[in-house]
Amino acid sequence: MKKFISVLIGKLVLFVGNFVGRSSSLPGHIARKIDNNILSEFVLPKNIIAVTGSSGKGSTTKMIADIYKKAGYSVAHNYKGANLIDGVITTCLEYSNFKGHIKKDVMILEVDERYAKYIFPIIKPKYVVVSNISRDQPPRQGHFDIVFNEIKKALTPDMHLILNGDDPYLMKFNLNKKFKVTYYGIDKNKYSTKKNNFTSLNITRCPKCNSELNYNYYHFETIGDYYCSKCSFKRPKIDYLVTDINYDKFLININNTYEVHIPYNVLYCVYNTIAAFTVCSLMKLDEAKTAQTISDLGHNKKNYNHYTYKNREVYVLNNKNENSTTFNQSLLFLNRYKDKKTIVIGWKEISRRYNFDDLSWLYDIDFEILSKHEIDRVICVGIHRYDIAERIKYAGVDQKKIFVYENLDKAKGSIKKRTNGNIYAILNFDYIIPFNKIMNEGDDA
Repeated sequence: MKKFISVLIGKLVLFVGNFVGRSSSLPGHIARKIDNNILSEFVLPKNIIAVTGSSGKGSTTKMIADIYKKAGYSVAHNYKGANLIDGVITTCLEYSNFKGHIKKDVMILEVDERYAKYIFPIIKPKYVVVSNISRDQPPRQGHFDIVFNEIKKALTPDMHLILNGDDPYLMKFNLNKKFKVTYYGIDKNKYSTKKNNFTSLNITRCPKCNSELNYNYYHFETIGDYYCSKCSFKRPKIDYLVTDINYDKFLININNTYEVHIPYNVLYCVYNTIAAFTVCSLMKLDEAKTAQTISDLGHNKKNYNHYTYKNREVYVLNNKNENSTTFNQSLLFLNRYKDKKTIVIGWKEISRRYNFDDLSWLYDIDFEILSKHEIDRVICVGIHRYDIAERIKYAGVDQKKIFVYENLDKAKGSIKKRTNGNIYAILNFDYIIPFNKIMNEGDDA
């Protein structure tokens, strides 16, 4: 009876919440208040795929869900992004009947890396993708080793891990060969480098013997083809390999077989794409159809946008605050272009979820890359505009080229009328839509 009441009330709250914008976690929270064990009482689909890690979870799960739907399968997916316990319960409420039965072919869940240890033992995913573990939300997460240990607690030998084989840090999950693992990665290509161009790194020494790690080539930070200088530790054989990348044409090639059009031409999108392809192949979906479905996906303009403003190229890149790796990938993106640049950086708030005001992560970002480019202006916007400006100055950018504005509305005149070169906006999600609106409205608006 408690289960029925919990599901009934949860569904009622979900129905109302859809109208008032409180439907992502609140229904699950209330259902759990009524029955603390409600998550374990749902009858779940046989096939459950979970994606966890520091970043890329939402994009990867959405891509997997889209592939399954296009293939004709019924899907349960926490598409609203609520990835803690209450959010997962809300997803179960949304897709279940009043008896708690979820009659779908597959469930695809984005799961917060610190909450996986509470969720995985109950939902028991068949496949677990760990996208990455990086310096992320320092006040909440502490050290990335803590995050690694929290995810490891959630894993059991019956779970099939899907890992980025290019990342030596993720190899720590299977040093004792306890798990069945499938690896995805990227082959050497024209964007690879012989030298590591980044300084804030998760791992520089072998996780087996602590000797120095060497590289045949790098893709980004410590991602690449690595090997230990003293022992047998090295990059594993990659099962699903991106064998070529052409960012100009938004194309990748998988296993020298499938040419795939990617939603946006940023490195993390390549990794998200090959991770999604790997999962779907392991689940026996047709690979050629999967490749075509990915190619047909439209890009999410909240993550990446590209348009022109008065013959100037405008690139808008969404970055997760408190995560130096996502910022570094945006810097890696702009580093591919040798044009004159106007840079816009800012946010309304660091986090909507947590009341932290820590800015130490700004100093893990290699803003020094900007000093190697022809910069017209750097526009720093939002509540921490002076902190951003100070960090940019320390990176070697001429202070006379750095300008601060309280918000985007006050910065728009400068951005549109007093800057030169192409515009690269590196923004948190809360500024993406306002920035695009400003750039696409009339200059006198």
